[in-house]
Amino acid sequence: MSHDKLTDGELVRAVLGGDRQAFGVLVDRHLSAVVAVVGRIVCNRADVEDLAQDTFVRAFGRLGQYGQEHSFRNWLLKIATNLSLNHLQARKRERGRYLRLAETRGEAVAEVDEGPELPSPREWQYWLSKLDESQRAAIVLFHFHEMSYAEVAEALDAPINTVRTYLHRGRKRLRELMSVRPLPESEPCSAVI
Repeated sequence: MSHDKLTDGELVRAVLGGDRQAFGVLVDRHLSAVVAVVGRIVCNRADVEDLAQDTFVRAFGRLGQYGQEHSFRNWLLKIATNLSLNHLQARKRERGRYLRLAETRGEAVAEVDEGPELPSPREWQYWLSKLDESQRAAIVLFHFHEMSYAEVAEALDAPINTVRTYLHRGRKRLRELMSVRPLPESEPCSAVI
């Protein structure tokens, strides 16, 4: 039987049995979803590629921990979401260290270059970039990847009521942001979607 006709669970069992090609099929099958989630959360083209690759490396290393009772796609998107949120937190800490160092030296603090960010023609992408990371992740998973509240809660490792709060506050903030026109000339979020 061709690998393409196997379910995700069957492919996972094949990989655990030593069939490395089966993992390639899983990567091909889920790469676009992983890239989309990471891209909408981190909003930086260079980081998207690295984090998507890290997602699959981490998934391969932890394949034995995957519970077959859950969707493989959702399990994979949980890894991608966690890596993306961790990356954003690390970037915030790095920026904070830079600002503190500049202040102790008495230097004028210039805008920190967050990396090569290209403008995106998608208006909503700009507004997503303005949301709190948890709110953005919840909205991306719920609305763009059509995950249920329970699946988003599992991906974010948060209670369902917390997810509902993230979604409520995120939607409210989006409405506020979208009511202000026009958009700035350059958009800070340039994710691959």
